[in-house]
Amino acid sequence: MAVPTTIAQVPANLLSLHQGEEELRQRAVRLVEGNPDLADHLDLAERAMDVMDMLRQHYQADDDERAISHLGIRAFNGFATAWKLVASGYYQAATLILRDIVETTNLVNAFHVDRALIEKWRKADRRTLKRDFGPAAIRKTLDDAAGLGKSRREDIYIKFSTLAGHPTLDGFAMLRPAGMDAHIGPFSDLTALRAVMEEMGMLAPQAGFAFCLYLDESIDACRQVTHRFLTGAMDYSGKYLGRAYSTAERAEVDRLFAHSPFEAR
Repeated sequence: MAVPTTIAQVPANLLSLHQGEEELRQRAVRLVEGNPDLADHLDLAERAMDVMDMLRQHYQADDDERAISHLGIRAFNGFATAWKLVASGYYQAATLILRDIVETTNLVNAFHVDRALIEKWRKADRRTLKRDFGPAAIRKTLDDAAGLGKSRREDIYIKFSTLAGHPTLDGFAMLRPAGMDAHIGPFSDLTALRAVMEEMGMLAPQAGFAFCLYLDESIDACRQVTHRFLTGAMDYSGKYLGRAYSTAERAEVDRLFAHSPFEAR
């Protein structure tokens, strides 16, 4: 007598959950299309992701360059994942991913301060990684290099850790739709969507600038992506960060990046 073959299946509840997530994603897309500020945050994140993709394509000459390129891939995937999660109604999980982008961006900036740190990081054992390359150690490296005293990097890191990185009472706020108690599973809430996307938008210029520093601007594709990112970041800064760029500053960015370095300027 033949033994019936058992067909493996995804649990029906998980299929139903995914269907609900996709419906929420479509609602999030409509909200972005109907709210210019949300579209601005997402646009700048996409421009920063383009910078990271350029590194993947053009920054692979040695082990140090590949390390930076792979960190760019990590940050690219972080922005993509954060958008996927926030659009699907998982605001706290999206915020946790943004904390990872903060750490990655700080690390890449530290490598720009001292290029020798890249090799040290690549070859470090667990103890060295914790001592010299943990989030607090990297923040100190950057603050010391700037010479302006303690920055806001620690405050930013603590904010993301409190809301999403660690189980806290304050983090429960990210599980509550407006006017309701904590909700299990994804939900749609414009206030929560806007809060997370604002954080994504503010991280995008920091991450994009950090990786821009490693692009070879003699390569036309790299220069074009850099120009697109920088002009978008300047527009964004004037609208949301309280720092408007002058006509002269914009003209200088155009001069440096809008044309081939071999063209007359």
